[in-house]
Amino acid sequence: MTIRNDLIGAAEFKARCLQIMDHVKETGTEVTITKHGHPVAKLVPVTFPTRRPLIGSCRDSLVIHDEEDLIPSTLDEWSDWEDGLLLGPDEVTNS
Repeated sequence: MTIRNDLIGAAEFKARCLQIMDHVKETGTEVTITKHGHPVAKLVPVTFPTRRPLIGSCRDSLVIHDEEDLIPSTLDEWSDWEDGLLLGPDEVTNS
């Protein structure tokens, strides 16, 4: 299909709408639809934004400023940590 200067009259667009839509999809070109020689609409291909892959998307987003902020790994450390949460920050004693 050949579309002259990517302009097409409304009557021709109406008659060949599906073919023109296929042409725009396949070639990626825009088509301007005219009425009495004046542009009235534009048919453009749809573009989808590229998505970042889910795996690895949080890479370099975690910053640990102080190792004391890490969650404890032993049961004793966990109990001490939970006790600190239940007491509140003002009531915790550092040993």
